[in-house]
Amino acid sequence: MLPLALSVLLASFVFWGPYYAPWPFAILSVAFFSYWLVRSYSVAISCWVGLRRMARSEKTNWLAKYCAWLPAHPDAEQWDWPRHMVIIPNYKESEEGLSRTLDSLAAQANARQLVIVMAMEAREADAHIKAERLVGRFRDRFHHMFATFHPAGLPGETPGKGSNEAWGAREAYIHLIEERRDDIRRYTVTSCDADAVFHPRHFEALNYLFLTANDRYRTFWQPTIFNSNNIWDIPAPLRIPDGLSGINRLSNLVLPGSVKFPTSCYSLSWQMLNEVDYWDEEVIPEDWHLYLKCSYTLGDRVNVEAIYLPLGNDCVLTDGYFKTLRAHYAQSLRHAWGASDIPYAWRGARNPGSPATRQRKWLLAAAVTKVHALWVAQWYLVTLGVLLPSKMAGTWGAPLPGWWTKTYPVPGTGWHPEKIIQPSHWFTFDKTGLLEFTMWLNVPGILVAVCIVPLFIMAAVEYKQRGPRPSHVSLPRAIASFAVWPLMAVITFFFASLPALHAQWKLARGNGLVYRVAEKGSRKVHTPAAVSSQAETDAVGVVAGGQ
Repeated sequence: MLPLALSVLLASFVFWGPYYAPWPFAILSVAFFSYWLVRSYSVAISCWVGLRRMARSEKTNWLAKYCAWLPAHPDAEQWDWPRHMVIIPNYKESEEGLSRTLDSLAAQANARQLVIVMAMEAREADAHIKAERLVGRFRDRFHHMFATFHPAGLPGETPGKGSNEAWGAREAYIHLIEERRDDIRRYTVTSCDADAVFHPRHFEALNYLFLTANDRYRTFWQPTIFNSNNIWDIPAPLRIPDGLSGINRLSNLVLPGSVKFPTSCYSLSWQMLNEVDYWDEEVIPEDWHLYLKCSYTLGDRVNVEAIYLPLGNDCVLTDGYFKTLRAHYAQSLRHAWGASDIPYAWRGARNPGSPATRQRKWLLAAAVTKVHALWVAQWYLVTLGVLLPSKMAGTWGAPLPGWWTKTYPVPGTGWHPEKIIQPSHWFTFDKTGLLEFTMWLNVPGILVAVCIVPLFIMAAVEYKQRGPRPSHVSLPRAIASFAVWPLMAVITFFFASLPALHAQWKLARGNGLVYRVAEKGSRKVHTPAAVSSQAETDAVGVVAGGQ
């Protein structure tokens, strides 16, 4: 009940604070909007810095860079020593979509260092047949490739990505480490979404970072993830939350002092993963949870290092406009289920047996709490936090201090929507009219207004990161997509704040969450896949476990 109680307390403060705690509300609101101002410009600047770092990384010859580093480190392993195991948990994913992910992996310059684990769900009909076709088609392009099959209904498990990955990794341990006597220390493990499209140099960069890391067995490596694969095809309102999610992830990797968590697709050493006994099978939001588990179990050395290369994910897309909106809401609800980590984080912070320092444990727990509490409350604070209290003070007698309610003339366009019912005032361009050419803002209002500049910057960066405009999207339609930005408050309420509140309400009531795979794809008309050759059809992949 803690996440819901804290979120509702913060969100409702806008409604009762001006009456029952006017001075604390005034001080805290100015403090929040000052934070919001700093945060907005920090995100905009860090996006610019992040894009420059990404451009450098895309041009880097990672092998040559390692060869230049090697003479000063004569005891280091050779370039081809590491193995990179990629676990692709999937359930009812299309073979075409999985092939796209595998194609991006096969295109890696060091694909022969990759071990691919197709983590299938045994409860999916024809999972074995699909796995055989994929393994038969791609196996020769990697160092090794095989499939695992996660049984249904295991005690204490919740169906989802984490439980499937845990089964796949343990089966891979039996197959590669126990039976084939390979060295676990040479492996990284990448948690890979079934819709991920990797940059061609991704695993060269990971190879370099793993070999040169100061603490390779306590490090997570996080690429810069953008929902860019099909963002041109989704309904225009959804491009705002999907586009800004990538901007926020990039900025968080760049910002100094930010608490970094691995998200969605990430890598870590197999040795560290084995030390903490893999993902917890009862947890749906597995990425942040695994990082908390590693940090509390292994101590302060656990860290996140950025891979400044883009990784494309799909946005939710179904065969209908409103069906896509509903599916996006369901996915947002699932993401917001990460609030279940708040009590886990605080229990870990209070555990005296953890090797992590008290400061580190409390920092992690506070960071998780802040993210999920603001996920709900941020909309109310930013959207209503100036307008509603000002109306309460000016019209309904809320006793806010004079320094908070005092307004100052600011260049801009001021609106008085209450005058819409008085046509005689429509063309009076002053405080008595519908429109005036001066804004009268109090201190919090000025702080919010100044944030319009970084918002324009983030909108431009988001548009750039979509990639080239597809031929089926006309230029006027692409430009017209900016018309939805004035509706940002409405869009973020229904696809950010509300699903987060819904998730926390379900959590507080003790209701479980059923993991439903989000439907994704593209409006593009695909050419039907050619019929597999008989040799490919008959190929039988190496299958570890679940047989």
